[in-house]
Amino acid sequence: MALKKELRKSPRYRDIATELQKEIRLGSSPIGKLLPTETELMARFSASRQTVREALRIITEQGLIVRRAGLGSVVIATEPPVLFTHSVKSLNEWLRYSNETYRDVVHTSEIVAERKLAALLKCEPGKHWFLIEAVRRSDQFSAPLGWTEIYVLRKFAGVVKRRDHGRTPVHEQIARMFGETIEHAQLEVFVRGMPAKLARPLQVKPGSPALTMVRRYYGLREELFEVTVTTHPEGRYTYTMDMQRSLRPL
Repeated sequence: MALKKELRKSPRYRDIATELQKEIRLGSSPIGKLLPTETELMARFSASRQTVREALRIITEQGLIVRRAGLGSVVIATEPPVLFTHSVKSLNEWLRYSNETYRDVVHTSEIVAERKLAALLKCEPGKHWFLIEAVRRSDQFSAPLGWTEIYVLRKFAGVVKRRDHGRTPVHEQIARMFGETIEHAQLEVFVRGMPAKLARPLQVKPGSPALTMVRRYYGLREELFEVTVTTHPEGRYTYTMDMQRSLRPL
C-alpha cells in the first residue's frame, strides 16, 4: 500500500537557514562568535553537507555571517540588511523575482477595473479580475520588500489555493494548472509617492519615494491574463540586468 507523503511548505535548507537566523537574532549566536561547524550542523539537523552549505549561503547573502577559510562562519549582524538586490541575467529571471523572496498573501477579492485601474493595467474599463494582495519578503524578520497586487482572470483564481503559491511565480502556476502560456510579457518601471494605503503595511510614511514595477503577461491572441504590480519602498530593492553582446560568425 503506497504511503502518502506530506508536501513540505519549504525546502529543508530554508528551514535550517530560518532557524539559524532566529538564533542569531535572539542572541544565541552573538556577533563576533562562530557558528557551529558544518559537521556539527549536519548532525544537529540530520541534514547533508550540501543542505547545510545552502542554508549557510542564504544567511551569508543576507549579511548575517561571513565565512572564512580555516576559521568558520562568523556572526557579523543580528538583522539582515533591508536592501535586496535582484540581478537578472536571462529572460526567465526577468519574468520572476529571486527564489530567496516569497509572497505572504494578505487578501483576495474579485474586482472590476475602473478607468484609473484600467489605465495602469492596460486593459479595457469594466474588465473583471481576481485580485491577490500580498507582502513580498526575504524572510520573516526583515522589513517588507514591497507590496504586490496580482490581477489574474477570474478563471485562474484557483492558483491562490496551491501549496507553492507564495514561492512560485503566478504565471508559472497558471501554466501548470490551466495550460496558459506566455506569448509575450512587458515590464514597466516608474517612481511614485507611496500610496497611503500601503504605507503602514510597508512600515514607511505616506508619500515617501517608492519604486513600482508592473509586469503584464499576454497569452494566445494577445489576451492579457495577468498583471502584477509591486511597490517597493525607497532603499529596499534594487533591480540589475546584465547584458552581453553576442558575436555571430560571418
